[in-house]
Amino acid sequence: MSNHQAPVEALLMKSILGQQLVDTKLHTFSSRSAHPRKVIRPQALFANDVVLIARSEFFAELLSRTGSPDATFVDFDGGSEFEDGITLDDYGYASDSDLEDEEEDRNISESENDEDDDILVLADTISENDALTGPSEAEKPIAPTLIQHQPQVVNYRNILMRDTAFRTLKAFLLYLYTNTISFSPLKSQGPPGTDGQTPNPSTSWPCSPKSMYRLASKVRLDNLRDRAFYEIRNRLDAKNVLQELSSSFTSKYPAILQMNVEVLLQHIASVPVIQNIPALLRRITDSQLPHGADIIISLYQKFLLQHHPRALALANAPIDLKGKGGKKGKK
Repeated sequence: MSNHQAPVEALLMKSILGQQLVDTKLHTFSSRSAHPRKVIRPQALFANDVVLIARSEFFAELLSRTGSPDATFVDFDGGSEFEDGITLDDYGYASDSDLEDEEEDRNISESENDEDDDILVLADTISENDALTGPSEAEKPIAPTLIQHQPQVVNYRNILMRDTAFRTLKAFLLYLYTNTISFSPLKSQGPPGTDGQTPNPSTSWPCSPKSMYRLASKVRLDNLRDRAFYEIRNRLDAKNVLQELSSSFTSKYPAILQMNVEVLLQHIASVPVIQNIPALLRRITDSQLPHGADIIISLYQKFLLQHHPRALALANAPIDLKGKGGKKGKK
């Protein structure tokens, strides 16, 4: 049995026994506002601790209540504390493509039943035909008895994930339950085409591979992180590698930077790279990229490794401070 099937089967058993299937309510932001520069519109997703704990040591530590392993996960009472959002600087990833860009003229509608989100009410239902025609005389009870349904109050643990988009978390939870993941194209690839390569949101919950790499790295899910890594790699080409190399996302992850440099070298003689690399170098010399020096160093080292491996090996060889003959004896 795979490691994701066992917790799912445990949930099925809980459902058969009528036990509560939701323990934790995870809140994330879904939109980005330019004026002011904030992430807004918090939304919630629901999860079961059985799955979270079985699939992730990070969440096992988080849900043990011995203290959050990361300051970006915040316990709160589930109220309106974060309704106004937080700044993009606090969010930590201003260019997150899994955030919806808020339109200034969009009318914000508020739900009338926000206060009842944590209450489950079971109600009787009747068919449309029965509602129109009513019961027959034979079916009418002689002494009708009213059955009052008491609201079932469910106590969730409310956790705000301050630096993760709603779309990313939705795809992440689906992965924990099913071990499947679907990725969206990179923004640097341009508008989605009509070639059928774009995931269908009605049958999957696609997310940005960069956003998922960021989340998977945080929660220490190496398999998911690697899947996101190779998805990013497969979407790089001569047209977008320089843009991705200069991004703030690349500056935060050395493995991503190294991979971008490798792709750049593969396309170093392509027309888009030849035309646009001077602009990248000017940004580096103008100190506009915090990882500019790392780009130059990595590019130079990979160039040596590819064209002058012997010279690079000699330069990296340990220096013998004693000389060839070792320590000489006294005369």
